[in-house]
Amino acid sequence: MLLNCHTYYSYKYGTIPVEDLIELAVKKGYDSLALTDINSTSAILDFVRLCRKKHIKPVLGIDFRNEAQQQYIGIAKNNKGFRELNEHLTEHLHNGKDFGSTAPAFENAYIIYPFENGQLRRLRGNEFVGILPSEIAKIPFSAWKKQTEQLVILQPVTFRNKREVNIHRLLRAIDNNTLLSKLPKSEEAHPGEIMPEIHELAEIFRNYPQITENTLRLIESCAVDFEYKSPKNKKCFTSSPEEDFELLKKEAGKGLRYRYGKPSQKVIDRMNKELKIIQ
Repeated sequence: MLLNCHTYYSYKYGTIPVEDLIELAVKKGYDSLALTDINSTSAILDFVRLCRKKHIKPVLGIDFRNEAQQQYIGIAKNNKGFRELNEHLTEHLHNGKDFGSTAPAFENAYIIYPFENGQLRRLRGNEFVGILPSEIAKIPFSAWKKQTEQLVILQPVTFRNKREVNIHRLLRAIDNNTLLSKLPKSEEAHPGEIMPEIHELAEIFRNYPQITENTLRLIESCAVDFEYKSPKNKKCFTSSPEEDFELLKKEAGKGLRYRYGKPSQKVIDRMNKELKIIQ
């Protein structure tokens, strides 16, 4: 039922090593775990591999944020969904664009909006609003009280203990280039982002069984996996080794002219010698 877990690959934010996060989930009674690092998928391959060993179902996603401000969480239904999320992340990071408050229409991924940003939102069929344990009391007074079929449990996990809360605050101060005493609360995670026992989380949502059911159904519908043993590198960049070499010669010639303008015969001979060694 954990849909928003962070490791220390949530750079300048998270504190937990990948393996320790999985060990903690096993200890707390969970049989599935969603890794949603902030604007990062660097931990995913290790996460899936280690989850297999511990008989934990890995669920993969991304926590899309502008600085510390959460916009939405993407959860991949399958490998195609994981690719969609990564392409969305890459587009924004490479172009320096902020994420909007509304996610694009993904075909193979779920979207979870934070409760505070989802009050008047019209949701697509693959979109939900996440409810923090501290927000349960707000449900009867919100627009979602009669639409609980679109709500899921959102228990973030960012640290293991109070010591790591302090480490997190130091990381946030460094990221903001400010003194710890001047760090805005908006730049910090809530101290309650510690993994509870599974029965404790179920007890918190006992009066809203549909929210728990929605969460479990979402997790059950996700299946992303990778093949680790077979080689992934291409044997040829083009259609054959011969074409590859001709392309290399062409690009080397371009680079030579860019670097030297009108290269001397000595420089050209040196290039040809190195190309022959490569061949």
